[in-house]
Amino acid sequence: MTAVIVDDESKGRISLKKLCEKYVPNLKIEGLAESVALAKQIIDRTDPDLVFLDIRMPVEDGFELLKKYDDVPFDVIFTTAFDQYAIKAFRFSAIDYLLKPISIQELQAAVEKVRKKKEKASGNSRGNIAMLKENLVKGSFDKIALPTTEGFSFVKRDDIMRCEASGNYTIFYLKNKTKYIITKTLKHYEQMLVEFGFFRVHKSHLINLIYVQKFIRGKQGYVQMIDNKNIEVSTRKREELLIRLNVG
Repeated sequence: MTAVIVDDESKGRISLKKLCEKYVPNLKIEGLAESVALAKQIIDRTDPDLVFLDIRMPVEDGFELLKKYDDVPFDVIFTTAFDQYAIKAFRFSAIDYLLKPISIQELQAAVEKVRKKKEKASGNSRGNIAMLKENLVKGSFDKIALPTTEGFSFVKRDDIMRCEASGNYTIFYLKNKTKYIITKTLKHYEQMLVEFGFFRVHKSHLINLIYVQKFIRGKQGYVQMIDNKNIEVSTRKREELLIRLNVG
């Protein structure tokens, strides 16, 4: 595969180029660009498979580059300095990203992921990038991108009733009775959703508290959701759950 590196910092461009040359030998770097204008020229000339794109750049940010294409003809891996807000936006949008300073293992994994996507003819979608921009600008995080076998489903966060662990998979149950099976762990989604009113009541269950209908006490307590599904509550989680439900 071929790639172009776009970063306004010279140190960042050169460092990533050296990492790619040493640790990702099947990836050829076609050019380096410190601005959107130069990046556009290099990309149009070399037609790369992949672009490493810094979001936060002076004059024009990374999104301005993507806006120059009606249909982005390359895969994108965003690069960013450590920023909890940006990381949250990437995760909710299901967008590939690398944190600076870039880890060799994460770089190799990200490039391999792109390679596999290209084999399936499915790169980063316009929908994911649009969601990322909205999350970064507005900070609403009211939608989440769920990777499916067909591509991505964009789901309203508040439509998620509960999530259930199934090995390394997570099953999403929506209030309209739609179900998604996602190839990521429940812990991954717990970290994303816990600040938005979700609570892990059991090692296998993450629930949206707005859909709790009842809490049933007993030796083995459980919550009843509005769809009448009973979800077991682990003993060590019971007290915290009652506090969250304002009945503790």
